[in-house]
Amino acid sequence: MPKYCYYCENCKTEFEISHSIKERLENCTFCASDNTLKKLISMPTILAQDKPLKGKKVGSLVEEYIEKNKQQLQQEKDRLKKVEY
Repeated sequence: MPKYCYYCENCKTEFEISHSIKERLENCTFCASDNTLKKLISMPTILAQDKPLKGKKVGSLVEEYIEKNKQQLQQEKDRLKKVEY
């Protein structure tokens, strides 16, 4: 879940909390006041890749997964053609 930064105008507390994208906090978790929170603009978290691409083209990993899934799909089709219903 993404993390969001909030600021309470009542208790002057800034905090970070994780929740779904559709949810929005309205009550402060520290002072329990209603409708005093303002959502702050925060920097998105960028996750680094575990392994470098080592000279591969952009999108080559996606192409590899597509080809692998095509092969698995063909194997499944062949298997199902042999099944009697």
